[in-house]
Amino acid sequence: MSTTVVVTPFGVAQQLAAACVLSNISGTIVPIGEFTGIVLSNTDVASGNEAAAAISKLAGKHEVLLLVRSEEQIDAGHYRHGTREYDVPAGLALKNLPDVLEGLLLETVSAHDVDGSIETSSMTKLQASAATMSPGRAAVARTALLWIIVAILAGLVTAFGLALGIGGNTVAWVVAVFGAIVLLFALWRIWSVLGKGAKR
Repeated sequence: MSTTVVVTPFGVAQQLAAACVLSNISGTIVPIGEFTGIVLSNTDVASGNEAAAAISKLAGKHEVLLLVRSEEQIDAGHYRHGTREYDVPAGLALKNLPDVLEGLLLETVSAHDVDGSIETSSMTKLQASAATMSPGRAAVARTALLWIIVAILAGLVTAFGLALGIGGNTVAWVVAVFGAIVLLFALWRIWSVLGKGAKR
């Protein structure tokens, strides 16, 4: 078995953790200088390469660096868009990155002991979705949720008014009509808000 570290261009550990959780990639996220990596323990070279390919798809146009230590050898390579583009001299990669990377590969440093580390298992998919949401989309989601609550309440008021109105209660009919108007307006607002959010 071996230890795999994939160094990514993500600058914030929480962002990489969220992306990995949403992509069903398990491991420990650790800050590595200006970058962020994911440490996979008890893997083999093949599974390490598979993980790097999957993570490189999350990085968009940017490259990710794979380092896999198996016994006394370290395999290193750059991945982009799910494909290994070229090999990298392991010594050169380690020389140009913080010492914590070498410690993680040699297992002299535990990923859990690195300041700012995040275990992907500690984050739910709901939390991951929120972490990857831009401020603009978060505002849209909050606004839509508010109008959904209004729509539910208006629907209850309308149903209540109709139930009493059937018995001949004039005031209940007025309440039902008012509730229906509010319900339609709330549904229009939800459609409008979500439509604008989809364009962002």
